[in-house]
Amino acid sequence: MKVFILGGTGFIGGYLTEFYLNKGARVFLLVRNPQKVKTLKPGVEVVFGDALTGGDWQKLIPEMDYVINLVGETIFKRWTPEYKKRIWDSRILSTRRVIEALTERNVLFNASAVGYYGDGGEAELSEEGPMGKMWVSELCKAWEEEALKGEEVGARVVIGRFGIVLGKGGGMLSVILPIFKLGLGGRLGSGKQWFPWIHVEDLVRAIDFLYEKEARGVFNITSPYPVRNIEMTKIMGKVLRRPTPFPVPKFALKLLYGELADVIMASARVIPKKLLEMGFTFKYPNFEEAFRSSL
Repeated sequence: MKVFILGGTGFIGGYLTEFYLNKGARVFLLVRNPQKVKTLKPGVEVVFGDALTGGDWQKLIPEMDYVINLVGETIFKRWTPEYKKRIWDSRILSTRRVIEALTERNVLFNASAVGYYGDGGEAELSEEGPMGKMWVSELCKAWEEEALKGEEVGARVVIGRFGIVLGKGGGMLSVILPIFKLGLGGRLGSGKQWFPWIHVEDLVRAIDFLYEKEARGVFNITSPYPVRNIEMTKIMGKVLRRPTPFPVPKFALKLLYGELADVIMASARVIPKKLLEMGFTFKYPNFEEAFRSSL
C-alpha cells in the first residue's frame, strides 16, 4: 500500500505517518522545508515541493493508493485580514493542486472541520446538520466543495470534519496547557457551550477505517461524547490539580485573537453519526480518559 500525506510534518501527520509505517505501508511525505527532514520517522520517503503551487510531486499521485491532505495554516493565531487569507489559501489551494493530479484509481481523504456548523447552540449536529453562518463555515464549505471535485474524475473522496484534536505533542493542548498549569485556567464565558473533540489516536484510526470500509462522502470525526466547556474545564483542573477560578470573558479573547474568539466561544454539539453506524469503536470516547492520555 502506498500512502501520500500532505501536511504530514505537523502534529496529526506525525501520528498518521507512524501508524502507516507500523502497518507496513510505503509512506510518502510532501515536505517544503528541508530542515523538517531531520525530524521525520525512519522509513519515510520524502518528496520535496509546495502543496499550494504544485510541481513534480503531483506526478506521484496517480501511483498512490491513499492520498491524505491535512494541509492548513493553524487557526490558533490572531485573525487579521491577512492571516485569514493565509488560512483560506492554505486549505483551498492545496486541495485544488491535489485534485488536478487525481485519477480514478485514487482514494482521497481531505480534512475539513466542525467549524462547518458554526454556532449550533444546543442542537445535536450529525453530518446532515445545517451549515453555520460564520466565516469559518464558509471556509469549510469551499474546502469541501474543492475536494469533492475529485469525484468528477472517478476518485473516491472522503472528507473528515475534525473536532479539536487532543494528544501528546501538539494540537489545542499545546496552547492551553501552560495556562492551566499556572492555575490561570477557567471556563470561557458562561461555559455552557458544547465542545467537539477527538483523541489523535482515534482520528488516525478513523482515517484508516474509512479507507478500509470503502467509504465516501462527509464524516464527523469527533468523540461521540462532546462536553460542555465548563465540564471540560473542571476535568482539566482536577487532572492537573490546579484551580480554575478565572472565567475568561469574550472581550478578552477578542483582544487576543480577533474574530477567532467567535469560533472559540461557539457551541457545536457534534456527533459522529455515520462513523458509529459503520461500527467504528473509539479507544478514547470520554474526555477525562483522553485528556489524561494526552499529558
